[in-house]
Amino acid sequence: MLRSKRYVPLRGSGSVALPGAKFIGPADPQEIIAVTLVVRPRKKVPELHKDETLAALLPRERHYLSREEFTVDHGAHPDELVQVEQFARKHGFEIVETSPARHSVVLQGRCGAFSKAFHVKVLQYEHARGRHRGLKGPIHLPKELAPSVQSVLGLHNRPCALRHSMAIGTKKALRAPFSPSDVAELYRFPRNADGTGQCVGVIELGGGYHKRDLASFFSSLNLAVPRITDVALSGVKNTPADYSLLQSFMTALNAGKDPTEGANAESRRLLELAQSTAETTMDIELVGAFAPGAHIVVYFAPNNEQGIYEALTTALADTKHRPSILSLSWGEPEPTVSPKYAALIDGVLRSLANVGVTVCVSSGDAGAHNGMPGKPSVNFPASSPYALSCGGTTLKVSGSEIETEVVWNSAFGHMRGATGGGVSRLFPCPYWQQTLDVPPPTSKQGGRGVPDVAAVADPHSGCRIVVGGVDSVSAGTSAAAPLWAALVARLNHALGAQSGFLNSLLYRLAAHSREDGILRPIIHGENGVYHAGPGWNACTGLGSPLGDRILKALGGVKPH
Repeated sequence: MLRSKRYVPLRGSGSVALPGAKFIGPADPQEIIAVTLVVRPRKKVPELHKDETLAALLPRERHYLSREEFTVDHGAHPDELVQVEQFARKHGFEIVETSPARHSVVLQGRCGAFSKAFHVKVLQYEHARGRHRGLKGPIHLPKELAPSVQSVLGLHNRPCALRHSMAIGTKKALRAPFSPSDVAELYRFPRNADGTGQCVGVIELGGGYHKRDLASFFSSLNLAVPRITDVALSGVKNTPADYSLLQSFMTALNAGKDPTEGANAESRRLLELAQSTAETTMDIELVGAFAPGAHIVVYFAPNNEQGIYEALTTALADTKHRPSILSLSWGEPEPTVSPKYAALIDGVLRSLANVGVTVCVSSGDAGAHNGMPGKPSVNFPASSPYALSCGGTTLKVSGSEIETEVVWNSAFGHMRGATGGGVSRLFPCPYWQQTLDVPPPTSKQGGRGVPDVAAVADPHSGCRIVVGGVDSVSAGTSAAAPLWAALVARLNHALGAQSGFLNSLLYRLAAHSREDGILRPIIHGENGVYHAGPGWNACTGLGSPLGDRILKALGGVKPH
């Protein structure tokens, strides 16, 4: 492809191929696609994870930017947005949206026209996870746009994030031993706060939920169905699996059978929709049960880099619902993530921290190796220093007290699942982990320890949920992330303030409260490579919550 000297390559913009993807040929040049150009912030967003003074401030003492203030101070510069719009008009693209708050201009046009405009070949691939576009070589930008455009998303649309919900493969049927109220009591959630006044955003990349499941579940808890708002992005909306298929899927799981065994490619895709529906339903039911007063906003987006960016930046720019907490139970192993995309999403998480949003992310369900060959691997975005990364445990209860709590790891029995955890290859060790026993990284730039905290993830000690009309059980670190999101909602309600970026503060408080700890240390178990032990560990982080002690350490109940 001939290229003018006025064009320069966008560094790191080539797509990372999915392992096992089969090349088909050039992409359809007539296909109508949407492409997002991400423009740099007008002023650098403060790096809160490096701010040691912030860790000394309790939530009531902090001042986070409002979303409006953030847009004025750190949104995209209007002149640079206009420059992108001029480029779009020159090439005949439709301008779908221009958003200073989301740092983006969304364009629509034919794939072939985008290929010519960005001097890149767009290819077509087939994969078990679906047919998708990929790129050959880097994207090229006109020299005048290169300084301001950080990323171009949507030319390739490979599915990237994986659900962090385990595949159940037991020989015996599962029954949920706990209700959410049981777990809330075991973890000592603040009793006089239910999340009222808080908005919890839940990011979903497929599937949906059936209202009848929510009605049945919350009725059984003598709770009203919480206020739930759906936000559809890029045409992706609440699209649950067929109810009868979902019933069959959940019944098979509960009986310890693999619903995908013997299924053809088309059936597998339908079953994947059923699994996504189970995931989405579980997220909503757990947040709603653990924080019944909170407003839940479900952001539905496509499962690709563009969709994830759109979901997170929509939550960032959402001045209508203003989520103060996000729950994200999706991710992918760091080796499959391009460093450029990781830096982009890490930047969005940094922006969310600056407007006071706590982002709870599951650490993964495939142990320390995370399904990857060779060296141990952690999940992104759980590995971002701005994510409150949530690992998983197994609970054993005696009466109304926790008898033991150990690392969740059933990987070597009939259950295929273990908490993710280890050391990032992409992000350096933050100052608030440098005095801890974080294992050495496997790359020069790595070092961030994962996870930060933990909660019950083993389905043998999970919570009752209802999916497809079937009583089932919460499972995986997918259950730990919404649990922590709901706990933060209750803490915020009790404090009358947004906790926001909690990581450095939690580590400081944990270090200064060893005799009367704010988290229960998990000292037994391993995740395939790393072992639990006193203090922080690469299986369960600082430990599981002691909610009342966390509240006290954060400043106690708001004054009347």
